[in-house]
Amino acid sequence: MAIMMVGYTLALGFGLNYLITEGLNQPDSFTFLNMLLLYYFVMEFVMRYMIQNVPVLDIQPYLHLPLKRSRIMHFLLVKSLAHVMNITVLLLFTPFAITVVAGKFGASGAFSWLFTIWLMSLCLHYTVILFKKRLDDSIWGLLIFVLFFSGLAAADYYQWFRLSDVSAALFAAAADHSFVLLITAIVAGALYLFNYQFFLQGVYYDEQPGQAVSRKAQDFAFLKGLGIMGDWISVELKLIFRNKRPRTVFYMSGLFLLYGLFFYTQKSYTEGMPSFLLFVGVFITGIFMINYGQFLFSWQASHFDFILTRPISIRQYIESKYWLLNSVTILCFLFSIPYAYFGWNIVFNHAMLTLFNMGVNIFIVLNMAMWGPKKLNLTKGGSMNYEGVGAAQWVMGIPLLASPYVIYLPFVIAGKPEWGVGAIGLVGLIGIVLRPYLLTLTTRRLERLKYSIAEGFRKD
Repeated sequence: MAIMMVGYTLALGFGLNYLITEGLNQPDSFTFLNMLLLYYFVMEFVMRYMIQNVPVLDIQPYLHLPLKRSRIMHFLLVKSLAHVMNITVLLLFTPFAITVVAGKFGASGAFSWLFTIWLMSLCLHYTVILFKKRLDDSIWGLLIFVLFFSGLAAADYYQWFRLSDVSAALFAAAADHSFVLLITAIVAGALYLFNYQFFLQGVYYDEQPGQAVSRKAQDFAFLKGLGIMGDWISVELKLIFRNKRPRTVFYMSGLFLLYGLFFYTQKSYTEGMPSFLLFVGVFITGIFMINYGQFLFSWQASHFDFILTRPISIRQYIESKYWLLNSVTILCFLFSIPYAYFGWNIVFNHAMLTLFNMGVNIFIVLNMAMWGPKKLNLTKGGSMNYEGVGAAQWVMGIPLLASPYVIYLPFVIAGKPEWGVGAIGLVGLIGIVLRPYLLTLTTRRLERLKYSIAEGFRKD
């Protein structure tokens, strides 16, 4: 996979000038690319936030060694530079610097332009480390950042304030004047030293003055009225909000509610490919069910043996997961209602697909999640993390995304696509009505597999 990513990035780098001049019909590829570079760094910041770890977490194996804490911290901060994002920027822009920038400004100008971009990427590297540490890896800081720059992009589009002009002037100056490279190097060095001082003070927790651990207890009192099933839903919600990987899945499901903006705003999809909108609707309303449900039993792998010893029925355990997934699916539908701005047919599609997710896809998820689940480390991030991924996770998406089309396509062939969408909702409604019977079949299957699943978790 790493070799493939390097190959694709290099290919894009060598084809960048052609894509801009021929594909986008821009006469000056250098100016056009410079206009987009600040937005590129916004995207890089988001990607780094998702896949980059905080290096200070790796300090524990070194604390027993006869080394000064300052040396250990320098080592970890320098070691953190060996990251794929720090190499990607060079692979992407070096071919463009050699073929285009060097022709305009000579070798020195190309060097200055390229290394200014690389040093800015390193500035992001150390900024993301501070960002994640100071905000305790909260998604809210990232959302505020993305919304801020989305506002700038909108202002750029409507020509209220053109950040692209600022970007073009900045990177044109980087190729023409070496002082921009010098200033960027100073900023990168300052961020390195700031990281060093910040983490050096926090190597031992009790050396940080005025800081105290406080974890707000989440009791989800409103679930107590549901009895034992409500208690299990509460336990699962605590697992989600107190652990990094399931929490990331939950927050990313919220971000996927914006998925429709890529398609519902374009007539090529809403008018030219209406059947494709079913795929979009399944994602928007069922993204949490899909992302969280594929590891439905793996989330509790570390205490699955304990669950089997509790005085509850497997039926209650399954039902708690059923209602958790379906409740979030309903919330996703409610939050997607503003898409009515693009047409009430979209809301109708979402409503029918919500019923289908609740009546059919939920049982596909519950049953396929029992197929060889693997143990997960809940404290690790979810991005670029393939721990726990097995055959079931790769195959699960096929029936989840394809099953609505099995119902829909006959009606399309008959020239009644609206009836096909209604039929999808009707099948989902039938699945909801048959819920007790389908839950019984699912419970019986887990009863047969529970000991082999527990044994698999112990081996992991």
